[in-house]
Amino acid sequence: MVKFVIAVILVVAGVVGWYIYCPQPVMKDFHAAVDSGKPEAILPFLDMPSLKKSTYDFVKARYSRPDVPGGEMKPEDIQAIVDSFLTPANVILLMKGAKISPGSAAAGPPDDPKNHPIDEHYQSPQVYSIDVYLSPVLTPDNKVSFLFERDGWFDWKLAAFRFSWS
Repeated sequence: MVKFVIAVILVVAGVVGWYIYCPQPVMKDFHAAVDSGKPEAILPFLDMPSLKKSTYDFVKARYSRPDVPGGEMKPEDIQAIVDSFLTPANVILLMKGAKISPGSAAAGPPDDPKNHPIDEHYQSPQVYSIDVYLSPVLTPDNKVSFLFERDGWFDWKLAAFRFSWS
């Protein structure tokens, strides 16, 4: 009986350990896809409906001015901005440290990737974050966060961006 209890405890500990560790292989594959520079390589990592929704909300909050007469953007205009921004090529540029934002032109290609530190951590048990800083200075207003959400038990998909600049 004691051996059975020990075996169950070890199995549970192994499953919990794997559950906590599981974003690492996916993030390693994501970084390899970004490093390849091929936009089609990152498509399996993108949850496009969630990305479109979160980016739509960001664009609406940033550009719509409901307090000003005529300042409210039309949904189709917001969707056009979202569709032009959400491309795999732009995701690669963001991961490489380019400062691009929905509705504005890119600030140019990123410079040396060593100048763009990356921090990876859990936001919650269901959300894993990759923070890409735009310069060696690690300040909260100097980064874009890639928010990956669980897709099943052990897979992860990029579901949202968090832009720290306005």
